[in-house]
Amino acid sequence: MTLSYPDVMGEYISTRERFGTGGVQYAGYFEPGVAAPGQVVNLFVFLQNVLSVPITIQFELILPREGGFFGGGDAALEVSELQFELKFSPAEAGLLTIPVIVTAEAKHKKYTLIVVPKTKMEGRGERVRAEKSQSVLESRFIDSLVGLNLVGALGANFVEKVVKQGEFILEVRGEGEESDEQPLKYSYQTLSTQKEINIFNHAIHELNLRRVKFNAELTPEALFVTLLGASTVKLAESGLPLHLGEAITFARVLTYTCQYFLDSPARYNGLLLPIWERALEGSYDTTDALDVVCTVGYYHLLKLSVALSFGIIAEFTGRQMWSLEERQGVIEFIADNIETGQPLELDFLYLPLLIAGTHISRQLVMEGEDVAHSLSLMKGAYETRHKLFADNEMAQIKNVYNAILQKALS
Repeated sequence: MTLSYPDVMGEYISTRERFGTGGVQYAGYFEPGVAAPGQVVNLFVFLQNVLSVPITIQFELILPREGGFFGGGDAALEVSELQFELKFSPAEAGLLTIPVIVTAEAKHKKYTLIVVPKTKMEGRGERVRAEKSQSVLESRFIDSLVGLNLVGALGANFVEKVVKQGEFILEVRGEGEESDEQPLKYSYQTLSTQKEINIFNHAIHELNLRRVKFNAELTPEALFVTLLGASTVKLAESGLPLHLGEAITFARVLTYTCQYFLDSPARYNGLLLPIWERALEGSYDTTDALDVVCTVGYYHLLKLSVALSFGIIAEFTGRQMWSLEERQGVIEFIADNIETGQPLELDFLYLPLLIAGTHISRQLVMEGEDVAHSLSLMKGAYETRHKLFADNEMAQIKNVYNAILQKALS
């Protein structure tokens, strides 16, 4: 069986231009992107070996300087080591973190730290990762794939730019003070190796073999009933016992998300492939597809549902009301808290899941369901939540939901 090599970097970074040199693809950023003198920041560089053989990368860092002639003067940025080496297994991907100190000599301006990677291949290999890619997921509802575990299945949006060195910009601004702190040593974290690639391909093979059977098992009604039971238990564990109308609406938006992916040949694996990877890695029994999706896959489904819900609300309002960073934070917060049974405020149940679930109620009606009655139950539950959206900053959200609910009931 010919192996497929999923893109890994796109799961962590959305930049459309990646640097490429000698068999390694990389991109990165400073965090934070703006710093004052004396402050410590991190340069995060995501890398992936695009070859089928091991490579060794020798890094040289060129620091910006202030004053002096012909590149002399005092360093505006400081690191612990200017040169170091990393070894990558075939097709390995990872994260290089370089702590950087902004020195007292730095002025209020933008500085460029240059990373020069020189690679050496162990033997003759072939390229196994693409030089450019276009995701098959349209951006109608989900405008960023980062953090959603979709890139391996649906691809990322990028073009590789062949360069000898990568340039990373840090803006210095604000008042600071001289620091006696010494920069920490760089660190490297492996994100993917041949083990994960083998699991990825095993999952694809199993999904392809069972696709027809899945279509019969993963019906909207079957998913809805199972997700209704699972969600009621999980939310109660997070301190949010649901009224019946809320439980129905919550299960509906999760089921809608399943159908959004399952009904499209292009999006199909975006739902199931990450779930099957997790199941195979954990040696779960995958005989019952419905059980796998609703138990092993609940976390993945929940993250997709939150992301999709923000897009559904944006389509209703005609604009995206939250920044990408805000939405990504909410996605992680909701999914992590429900998955681990940690407390979750009621506002996060409504925003965005129950708001979006109310809006699509008439688009996904279960067999034999009186959707008007379900919406009436949702309205009744909403009216008992007196503390919901109590913050002045949430008044706009309350108005949006009132408009959505009124439209759904009409």
